[in-house]
Amino acid sequence: MYRENKPTLIGPYDHPDIYPGPRPSSSFLYHNGKAHRIEEKENVPVEKQVVHYAQGDDVTGTLAFASSEQYTVEELVGKEGLSSIEDRIPLLAYGSNVCLAQLRYKFSLNPDLSDFLLYYRADLTDTDVVAGSFLAPYGALPAVIAPVKGAKTEVWVTFVDREQLELLNRTEGSYVLREHQNGKLTLKTGEQFERVYAYYYPHAYLRKGSFVRFMDIPGESKLPSMWQADLLNEIKTMIGYGGHREEFIHELRWDGSFRKKMTTMLNGLDETFDHPDWVEPKGFHTLKEMTRSQK
Repeated sequence: MYRENKPTLIGPYDHPDIYPGPRPSSSFLYHNGKAHRIEEKENVPVEKQVVHYAQGDDVTGTLAFASSEQYTVEELVGKEGLSSIEDRIPLLAYGSNVCLAQLRYKFSLNPDLSDFLLYYRADLTDTDVVAGSFLAPYGALPAVIAPVKGAKTEVWVTFVDREQLELLNRTEGSYVLREHQNGKLTLKTGEQFERVYAYYYPHAYLRKGSFVRFMDIPGESKLPSMWQADLLNEIKTMIGYGGHREEFIHELRWDGSFRKKMTTMLNGLDETFDHPDWVEPKGFHTLKEMTRSQK
């Protein structure tokens, strides 16, 4: 089972215990299959932040190894001939879309598409990242964003072009995109945006009368926290599965009739909610189409 010190080279598609995946300790650029650390300088806009560009093959890149090669974000965008940051859409990442191994997998689905993705750490208030009441294809209870008054949770803001957004949409199943305009999200650098988008699915796993947040995700919340491994152990006991744990996980992933049985059980533990801070969008705005400020 995986709890603390989850490996960075495997993702939830390899084993559901990994979900949502280890969180990097800094903002970063994901590019060419690895992470490049971004300095989090206060009061500096995202495109002016400095990237420590990695040259090795390790997926952790300069999150783990030093490099003397440095560029600003806008210099790298120009060097790669990509769409400018102002022509990109700010999108929240809060589940496995921050997991480096998961990013490698998702972009392997379309190797011709640029994997140039920025990830800026941010704090989001009155929202927490909790376990959903349904199964992901790889057998984990995936994350959803839910209303929790007074909570502050770490999330990530990416900036995607429309092609990248279409690719991510194809991997997000039943989730829909919602828009936040309430000013409750702030990058670690202090920057705020008029609008931010996020994948939204209003169905949470209800355990002993409460939502459950993930141990992997830093934050301040009144909710209890659990590892994915312990959530899976708990539902294995609840359904009365008699085999060993790896047999249980195999059936979660590959046995259609068993997944249907699990889905029926989880439906009985579902809490449907509405989050007033996240509303249906009337379109998707790029950075140049919205106001920006420093807190």
